[in-house]
Amino acid sequence: MHLKINSATMTKYIRLVFILISLFFFIFIIVNGQEDCLRSFQNARRLYDQGMIDEIPEILSPCIESGFTRTQKIEAYKLIILAYLFDDNQYEAEKNMLEFLKKYPEYEIMPSDPVEFIYLFESYKTNAILSLGLTIGPNLANPRIIEPYNAGNVTYSSSKNKTGPGFQIGLNLSRYISDRLFLNLGINYTINQYTFEDDIKDYYNSEEWQFAKISFRENVAFIDVPLTLAYEIGTRNIDYYFCTGFSVGSIRKVSGVPSRIYDENSPAVTGADISMTDYREPYTYFCILGAGIKSKVPRGFVICDIRYNIGLNNIINAEDRFESSELWSKYFYVDDDYSINYVTLSLGYYFSFYKPKKQK
Repeated sequence: MHLKINSATMTKYIRLVFILISLFFFIFIIVNGQEDCLRSFQNARRLYDQGMIDEIPEILSPCIESGFTRTQKIEAYKLIILAYLFDDNQYEAEKNMLEFLKKYPEYEIMPSDPVEFIYLFESYKTNAILSLGLTIGPNLANPRIIEPYNAGNVTYSSSKNKTGPGFQIGLNLSRYISDRLFLNLGINYTINQYTFEDDIKDYYNSEEWQFAKISFRENVAFIDVPLTLAYEIGTRNIDYYFCTGFSVGSIRKVSGVPSRIYDENSPAVTGADISMTDYREPYTYFCILGAGIKSKVPRGFVICDIRYNIGLNNIINAEDRFESSELWSKYFYVDDDYSINYVTLSLGYYFSFYKPKKQK
């Protein structure tokens, strides 16, 4: 019995064997190169311990480009920099330190680092020049009543507000202006939700008259631009900060769902969403107080940030307060003058850009 193999099949087998042999030699070269570089590193360390520093840069430089692991590259750079420092070659020491910081801008001093290396390291600015971040999270909003209004007698009526859930998503730019202070400029898309509840009463013939119970759930969407100044308290891997600032918001859309109960025995009269955008001011302003945690990750950091946004202005367009005939005639609802206060919890990731340079 003869096994026939055509030329196309033979070509595939030959190609596969060639690929496997090439892969074998490639792996062999890499492993052999790593072993050679490891021996070079051990030899350089031995020479450094013996005070024979002249040959160290020449021994280690070829393996820094390829052949070392990340940890070995960092230690090799340290040896080269120290060798130049002990040889009074400040120019080459600073040149290699700058190369080291460009490759490893987030390096942090270790307790075992020699004082000469630390002194040179700390003569460079190593903070990120700029960080670009994406944040997202929930919020809780509650309006602050400036002046109440309703369709009944305000003196005898009562009202309360209910906090509602919302969310925000934003882009941010962060920049250090000193070792501990940094500015953060953002642009957020924010949705707040809250509910007004009015128990409208009046007196008729010296008797209390239950006029209506009204509920109005409102959603407001706006784009805001917060600018904050933060002070950082740093540890090795985690930084804590406190911030304050202000924000300007452009109100984009407002809608509400009204509900009215005439008395306890009657069903609620409800309606679909009613657009309230035309009855609101176009802009809203906030004062910001907050705190957060930053945790360092490769090439950036992650944050958990909590802020209290204090509304500074009345967002009601007072001139059009009674323009919605449906609201006040069918539901007996009238807008109070109010501003929005809300608390945000944001999680985010910032990618950092570095440009290390010698401090003046």
